[in-house]
Amino acid sequence: MMKRCTKFLALLLAVVLLAAEATVPVSASIDAENDNTFSVLSLNVAGLPAILSSSDPAENTVQMSPLLNNYDIVSVQEDFSYHDDLISQLTLPYRTEHSGNVVVGDGMNIFSKFPIYLETRYEWEDRYGLINNGADQLTPKGIIYTSIEIEPGYFVDVYNLHTDADCDEKSLEARRSNMNQLAALIKERSEGHAVIVVGDTNSRYTRAEDNFETAVLDACGLRDPWVDLKCGGVRPADGEALFDYDNVNSAGHEVVDKIWYRSGKNVELFAESYDLLATEFTDAEGNQLSDHYPISAVFSYQLNPTYKTSDTYGGGGGEGFTFLEEMGEALPDSVTINTGDRLDRVAMTYGDVVVAAGGDGGNAQTYEFEEGEYITQMTVSKVKKSLFGTYRISYIKLVTNYGTVIEGGTYKSKNSMTFVAPEGYAIGGFQGHAGDEIDRLGCVYLLVE
Repeated sequence: MMKRCTKFLALLLAVVLLAAEATVPVSASIDAENDNTFSVLSLNVAGLPAILSSSDPAENTVQMSPLLNNYDIVSVQEDFSYHDDLISQLTLPYRTEHSGNVVVGDGMNIFSKFPIYLETRYEWEDRYGLINNGADQLTPKGIIYTSIEIEPGYFVDVYNLHTDADCDEKSLEARRSNMNQLAALIKERSEGHAVIVVGDTNSRYTRAEDNFETAVLDACGLRDPWVDLKCGGVRPADGEALFDYDNVNSAGHEVVDKIWYRSGKNVELFAESYDLLATEFTDAEGNQLSDHYPISAVFSYQLNPTYKTSDTYGGGGGEGFTFLEEMGEALPDSVTINTGDRLDRVAMTYGDVVVAAGGDGGNAQTYEFEEGEYITQMTVSKVKKSLFGTYRISYIKLVTNYGTVIEGGTYKSKNSMTFVAPEGYAIGGFQGHAGDEIDRLGCVYLLVE
């Protein structure tokens, strides 16, 4: 969000006059034809109320709408007052739920041709500026996390963000905190997963006070296609900001909007192209439709057939976990579940390696698999621990290819889900969220030799 010190009173008036909006995500099937590439777009749409925007959103937003359909995954920021215009001609079938207008909403959304799972929004722990210095405290800016299924059983974690603005000391401090929070979230939620981070970072390689190179890129193993494809793999040094308007797609021109990525254990990503779109999002006179240039990258990917993953089921608490990184390529020797009223812990052994998630409560059941035996099906139920608490997993039932049933906990038929391993695969591990108990659970599928 740009610096708008003199417009604070106008913003308060706008809050009174403009109601928060919401949309319902829609769905469709994954395309049957896939060339193992997809495109990503990031655009700050400058969708603040017209009296605050440095663009002309009442005229421009509706013109952006059909242009978004040229990309497979679209990340937008400052999507506040003109959301209905923005999606008015959108054909991308999967959409995050709009969080609302200014003050209430964070302005971030993701639109995709691929199914979107696990939409979660996180507000920054640190923001600075109420009526000046970017006015970042007037909206719950932060991160929106999604898990996007690019092919059945293969997911990419996509993070859309909008960090603290301005370059005063307190804003720089808040933005460094934002980046540390992003890195911690990636480490928590995306272990072993392919990751794409897109959004308005308000950061530059050339600005010594920004820390994203070490705090996020190095710490989380992320790459920047602009650096790789336009800068010869060399990050710009600290110094003067880079503005080469004669060649905006060169190493001499850096924008604060970024796309970062990394591969995962079963999805390998390759950046094929990167472009700053200087002419595509313009009106009939050639004027930009936003005060930010859109940026886009095309990724190709290779899938590792040894592993597939499912979505997850349950509540919103706990920290992310996955058995994917530690389980190896061999089927587990045993499975352990700890249950009481709820599911406290899940574990599997792979030779001498024990991989587990959850707490120490409940009664433990361990089942040693016979030769050639493996899990083909899992059913889980969820309940709320308290009236105002989040859902947790209350029941688990595992069924093997030999007909063995391992189960425990409290079954709730109205709040349950069954996972079935794809043909040729076993349920070889678990993933989800856990604390002292299992909050959310899904499967890691392992190819059966």
